[in-house]
Amino acid sequence: MRVNHKTNAMYSYIDVLLSMQPASYYLPKQKFILIHINPYTCEKEGFYFPAEISMAEFSLEKGLIRMFHQLVGFDQVKTNAPRAPTADINNHAANNHKINVFSMFPNNYSEILLKMIGFIMNKEVDVSVLNDLALDMPPVYTAHTPIENELMITSSSLFKLFESAVRDAERTDFNNIIRVYHLDKLFMELKNACYKVKHPGTDDLALPSVAMATDSLSKDVLSTIKTIGCHFHEKLEHIHGCSNYFVCKWINILSAHCCRFIDIELVSGCHYDFDLSKTESPLEECFDKINISKFAANYSDDREINKPNTLAANSFPALEGKLATVIQKPIWNKPEYKANTNSKTITNKEHNFPPLGDSKSIQINAPVPVINSWCKNAGRGKGIISQVQSNNQNQLNANSKQTSKGRGLSTDRNK
Repeated sequence: MRVNHKTNAMYSYIDVLLSMQPASYYLPKQKFILIHINPYTCEKEGFYFPAEISMAEFSLEKGLIRMFHQLVGFDQVKTNAPRAPTADINNHAANNHKINVFSMFPNNYSEILLKMIGFIMNKEVDVSVLNDLALDMPPVYTAHTPIENELMITSSSLFKLFESAVRDAERTDFNNIIRVYHLDKLFMELKNACYKVKHPGTDDLALPSVAMATDSLSKDVLSTIKTIGCHFHEKLEHIHGCSNYFVCKWINILSAHCCRFIDIELVSGCHYDFDLSKTESPLEECFDKINISKFAANYSDDREINKPNTLAANSFPALEGKLATVIQKPIWNKPEYKANTNSKTITNKEHNFPPLGDSKSIQINAPVPVINSWCKNAGRGKGIISQVQSNNQNQLNANSKQTSKGRGLSTDRNK
């Protein structure tokens, strides 16, 4: 029952997000964050931990807007990994992303987690964000493949990162901070919504099933990437295994399928022919000082490992964890609008978070949207949302010093 509720909550969120009217105004401006993770994987132990994380914010109107890319080092103690998974992890890496446990990449998991949250929120954050009762972040979307259960793997990997970075981490806390949703479902609903803008009143669907969306997202479009922006995979000439490739590929596919119905012309560098060579990344700046292990460079691609059983194209296992009592409705992803030239831009002041919509990109004479019911969702977040008092931050800082309260960053277990 809980599985069905979780799936229904995800589907309901997507449906409400794409039903804002007028669709011709909202659909081009709606922003989404896509995520792909290449994990350290030990399948027989059920162990997944991020080795590479890529996120991209995009809209149909602007294409690629922002990128996040992080290679992550492996620490068996900090990750609480099984005692002897090294061979399995490296075998999986050799057949997939090439990042093995000997790669010397950053393993400050607390810092990496905060950088991820900061990217999703599009603002700088510190440890206090983990104890923010009103925290309400937009979901991130990843594709489902017939070969692997990407949603489960992505969610499990991120939870393991959360567990390694945060003291007294619990699954319910993680679910209230980071929600991983199905890109396949989003793709199907987005294309159908755009199709109805072009053909109002029709009952036909441009993309009749999630299985067809999955098939489209699984196609290779390597030619649409000029520079992947990842020195590690470029040096190994393994671009198609990089997480950056996947998020850019998905942007290209969604744009090619949807933009033609809403009269958006595809732009090189934004919707296709991506050049990520100028992406800022402190890790990439000093990459030449990092030696790629001989294992990654020389291990043969011809070896195969046991693959998980193929899942049905329409089987979407829900996220694990406890279901919120109220079905979530999109608040973050609602683009700003101006009802008329004299009105002020409407924002989410009650949540004190910058909306994903860019106020500079909103047209002054935008049409007045049909009013939707955007109710406060008291069941979301990590508790009931209370009135923010002026001394909350001081109390939070005091509480963070107590090991029995709050969820501060975990300390190094090696110390």
